[in-house]
Amino acid sequence: MKKYLLLSSAVAVLVLSGCAKQSTPVDQSEQTAPTTTGAQAELLSGTNPTMCKQAIADYLAAANLEGTGTVAVANGHKVTVHYVGRLNDHEVFDTSVESVAKACGKYTSGRNYNEGLGFNVGAGQMIAGFDKGVVGMKVGQTKTITIPAKEAYGEWTAAALITVPRSQLPEGDYKKGVQLMSANGQTFTVYEVKEDSVVLDGNHELAGKDLIFDITVLSVK
Repeated sequence: MKKYLLLSSAVAVLVLSGCAKQSTPVDQSEQTAPTTTGAQAELLSGTNPTMCKQAIADYLAAANLEGTGTVAVANGHKVTVHYVGRLNDHEVFDTSVESVAKACGKYTSGRNYNEGLGFNVGAGQMIAGFDKGVVGMKVGQTKTITIPAKEAYGEWTAAALITVPRSQLPEGDYKKGVQLMSANGQTFTVYEVKEDSVVLDGNHELAGKDLIFDITVLSVK
């Protein structure tokens, strides 16, 4: 038995129970990637696109494109970076830069925005394109990279869609874009609501999207 948690736009959580292994695959012949709506739109868009765009522009205007360090990042190094992850010049999905997080509606209270993000280069701790992107950078340097979907969260695929009978879900207002989480932590998004079933999308929210990252190297060890 697999349990699902329903994540509303207000991040309220309801327990949903169902047997995903009994779910039947949907017909993939006419399935297409969903547009960014509902919970996904809230995830990706800032509260004020103009303010967000300006905050990104200000951050990049103050960036050092060459860096001050002498050691080039290579596989095996432990690095700490600041980053802005975005889809374009005004949609940010995640960032470690406090000013950008506040302007783009991604600020998380309690997060230490001074510490950056640490990881071991080449160890598979990051998406492939990010891992490759920092190689050759130096301390203090800022670089903007574009990562194709295949080196980020993969292409969107209809194979990740499953149909769950309503009998396996508690009563609730299921709408396209609402998110559910299984007991093992996998996130699903409601893709389609039918009379007797709900189609769930197991693709990552950013699947099928090319991602832009502005990366600043803070330290190299």
